Amino acid sequence: MKIGRVFGDTLSRLPVLGRFFREIQSRYRQFRLHNQRQKDHHCRDINARHKRPFSLFFYYELLPQSPVTMVTGSSAETRSDRNLVERIIAAYALSSAETKDLGGPIWSSITTKSKDVHDALISGDVLTVTDLLRYPARSNILYGFDMVFKENVHRKRVDPQAGKISAQLAHDNLVRLAETIGAIRTYLPEVDFQDRVWNPEQLITSIEETVGFTLQFPNTIPEEYGIGSSRGVVCKRAVQALYQAWKLTQLKPFVQGEKTLEIGAGLGRTAFFANLFGLTDYTIIDLPLANVAQAYFLGTSLGEEQIVLHGEPDDGHSRIRVENPTWFHSTKNHFNIALNCDSMVEIGIEDVENYWRKLIQQVDLFISMNHEAQSFRVTDLPQRLKVAPRSLRSLHPLRKGYVEELFFLADIPAVQTESFQ
Repeated sequence: MKIGRVFGDTLSRLPVLGRFFREIQSRYRQFRLHNQRQKDHHCRDINARHKRPFSLFFYYELLPQSPVTMVTGSSAETRSDRNLVERIIAAYALSSAETKDLGGPIWSSITTKSKDVHDALISGDVLTVTDLLRYPARSNILYGFDMVFKENVHRKRVDPQAGKISAQLAHDNLVRLAETIGAIRTYLPEVDFQDRVWNPEQLITSIEETVGFTLQFPNTIPEEYGIGSSRGVVCKRAVQALYQAWKLTQLKPFVQGEKTLEIGAGLGRTAFFANLFGLTDYTIIDLPLANVAQAYFLGTSLGEEQIVLHGEPDDGHSRIRVENPTWFHSTKNHFNIALNCDSMVEIGIEDVENYWRKLIQQVDLFISMNHEAQSFRVTDLPQRLKVAPRSLRSLHPLRKGYVEELFFLADIPAVQTESFQ
């Protein structure tokens, strides 16, 4: 290579051929530089993919051994759930017929992955629907809002490391939750003489002493990975939901009442923990297929008498109401607190603006816990709608890359919302 470079430099100095050889030499150097950049980019990409799961952690290198545990059976198997499944089928038939807008291309695409579940529900096949709800790993019913679905489960079956990382993430989240609510002292990385009482059982005990009740982690989903504990297998989604429910209770003094609304509720875990905190007047708004999963989880975890499904009469008692977006946009109900986690930025901007117009009219305080990797941010929505509520913004304490924002909607002057009527 060195001889070729010397030879090329010599030819480039010749009076006649010099310009020609200088051009060849220049292009060859550009070619080599391009190849080196491509190689460097490829190496960085491989390293980034390898490190990406670990970038989600706060304390990966400091965690004690995480007891990796997989849920091997559904706690719902020991209960008679036929009546609950029949209620779910009836509610879905009504709700799916009413819901035409699925909230943009992302969720329209996700819904197509669960056509088999939709068909079983519409056909009224109780046995098939029961099987799908008890064993969600056999379908994609939880795709888009929880971790156990056909595609993801297959990956964890062939890669044992994936289940281990899920458990470690749950452990990491549990430490951050305990720190955030004051159950343990926050870790100070500037010094290294602190005792870290980060064993999962010790963390759970400290959290229980702080919140004032015994925790429960219902394990209704076989093949879900988390950390084993005396309270059940603890997955990261459950820890995040526990934090969200705690946050709702922290904000009660800032509103006049406890009527709670959650838009995009995942499996319904936040509603479950909110119930343990005493927030029992709770309404979930989500797509019909998500409502199916939420109704089954909450019905088997809290008891089916604790939920009201779409089309069912509400007797006025404080229960968890599971509803669709059409119901929300038509209701006149007022809510003191509304919550959205990890979904508002993933639906179409027009749908989001319609949600916000409704929230501004009928909600006192709105909490958003979302990322900012899509085409718009939640923080920009008030300006888009030409309103100016008081707000507070901070980074999410458990989830890197997520922002937590409070919007005091009750303070918005009526003159700013006249066009929303």
